[in-house]
Amino acid sequence: MKENEKESQTLDLRVYPVKIDESKLNVVKKYPLLPIPFFMVLLGRVKAGKSTLLNSLCLSPRFYGDDFQVKILISPTLEDPAMIHIKEHFDFVFDEYSETLLDEIIDMVENDQNDNRYLLVLDDAITSNFVQTKSGKIDAFSSLITRYRHTTNHKTGKEGMLSIILTLQYFKYLTPITRTMAMGLVICGELSDAELKKISEAYDFFGGNSKKFMELYRQCRIEPYDFCFLNVDSMEMRRNFDAVVWSKDDNKLETITEEPEKENEKKDLKE
Repeated sequence: MKENEKESQTLDLRVYPVKIDESKLNVVKKYPLLPIPFFMVLLGRVKAGKSTLLNSLCLSPRFYGDDFQVKILISPTLEDPAMIHIKEHFDFVFDEYSETLLDEIIDMVENDQNDNRYLLVLDDAITSNFVQTKSGKIDAFSSLITRYRHTTNHKTGKEGMLSIILTLQYFKYLTPITRTMAMGLVICGELSDAELKKISEAYDFFGGNSKKFMELYRQCRIEPYDFCFLNVDSMEMRRNFDAVVWSKDDNKLETITEEPEKENEKKDLKE
């Protein structure tokens, strides 16, 4: 008995990290933005500023404008004047979503001969057809979200070749899987109390509980077009992309107050 006790005391039960070839993961750090590859959700009603934000994220070099060699847009509202620059600068534009189209896009990414990074934007293309049934069956997009980080270029063997931005008007359109897998959520404009309550319950780990989340959210919404940025990857809540309102790391609770320079604003418009 004593020999068994002695033997158990000498066992090494520490958990060691798995050795990974990080060059194959293909991760690009963009803090305080999300690292590439990412899945980001922009939530807001009509005229909440989602299209304006989308233009900056996708076209400006200050954001992700220079990080993707191939950009794909799926949007039923292509005629919106706010989308004119995106339509001009994206490589592929579609006005209707289908699972067949999604499969073709994945095939394009995996079989690219030039090692290109892809950005897929679904702008108000998600509907109640995106579901997760009680039996566990899910739609093709939700299925993709569970593995998008491992979308691999078959020629180079590199993962992380696909990033996704999803814009939508209703939080309820997010399936449990897409909500869980989102690395970042941007809340734009005014939402109903009922909608905000659902969001605060789903993301109450920002602040510790639903009530505290709502208090922090209100600190993000001072000016009319302010938005709340939940960075799940770094566990931060920000007013726009500047001021840290809450962080799991208390040392980051400081405000970055510099206004964007006019030069950068002009650059965005030119792009």
